[in-house]
Amino acid sequence: MRTSEQPVVGVVGGGQLARMMYQATISLSVDLRVLAASRADSAARIAHDVTVGDWHDAEVLRTFATGCDVVTFDHELVDPATVERLEHAGAVVRPGSDALRHAADKARQRVLCDALGIPTPPHVIATEASDVAAGAERFGYPVVAKLARGGYDGRGVFWLADADETAELFERLAPHTVVVAEPELTLCAELATQVVRRADGAMVRYPVVQTYQEDGICRLLEAPADIDPAVARQAQDWAAALAEAIGAVGVLAVEFFMTDQGLVVNELAPRPHNSGHYSIDACVTSQFENHLRAVLDLPLGAPDLTVPAAVMVNLIAGRTHPAELERLTADPHARVHRYGKTSRPGRKIGHVTICGADRPALLRRATALSRPGPVGTTHPTTEPLHPTPLKVRS
Repeated sequence: MRTSEQPVVGVVGGGQLARMMYQATISLSVDLRVLAASRADSAARIAHDVTVGDWHDAEVLRTFATGCDVVTFDHELVDPATVERLEHAGAVVRPGSDALRHAADKARQRVLCDALGIPTPPHVIATEASDVAAGAERFGYPVVAKLARGGYDGRGVFWLADADETAELFERLAPHTVVVAEPELTLCAELATQVVRRADGAMVRYPVVQTYQEDGICRLLEAPADIDPAVARQAQDWAAALAEAIGAVGVLAVEFFMTDQGLVVNELAPRPHNSGHYSIDACVTSQFENHLRAVLDLPLGAPDLTVPAAVMVNLIAGRTHPAELERLTADPHARVHRYGKTSRPGRKIGHVTICGADRPALLRRATALSRPGPVGTTHPTTEPLHPTPLKVRS
């Protein structure tokens, strides 16, 4: 790694995660170089050093990495084999190819968790309809089938009612597509946390948050989750064990399901994550700053909350009324983050964080905001989403 006064971090991907990393570089005196698909990408609109190119192209990636102290990621869409060739060429890439292979592939995640003794939902790893049928014999229909690679925000997830729907799905999928098939679970809650790890193994753990999903997209979250402290410790311990096992460097986000059988891992993400955006406004050190600190071998910052509680609401195109966004922008207690993205229906175009001590009031306010239409008209009597305190699995 170079030892110049102004280190250069190359970020593959120009979305909102790269944009928020760019904000974090200012206080650290770090230069950020962005490899974006388009000049219209969220980070490309504000970064001064932007390369537009195809990150699937190994030569584009190699050229981009030249002159960077370290290369990191806004997403996990790059082929790990391409990343491995980049490492062999001498580039410092964090997270590395092995971490990406695990954290970007739901099937590998299940295998890893099984090896570590960390619970996951009952599942089968399938490449054809008969594999799913074998799993359904064990845990029954309906089955939730998830593409092992590439799916997010509800995409790449299929609900299968019976063997006929299973056969139809595999007729549509490309040959040898890997799918993780699980039973449809009854959930008590969905939880998430982030750990940040340096190459030397130093690690910090963020609070466990509770997320609320709608149509496969996180609509709001509560930090910290109102859960039994033993559940929170268990989630953090498992996240740390997974980060250590795959040699993660930077942020590793881990999502969990709480079922009536206990806590299970849902999936991993080897980068800053939507469930950690609240940390910009509510923690000593944001996940974005700590990600940069980790990939640059700098001391990690404290992840502790600086407020009693925070609620974060994702602004979704087609679901967030312009009048409400305008009102929020004028509210001194709401921290509004807009991503500069075009408003395609269902797309995350920003988030709002509201901090305070009155947790029920925060949730009432956030619940109203998370509904379509102006607050006070479409859902004037909406009850707040609030979890029942959860107990640790026995």
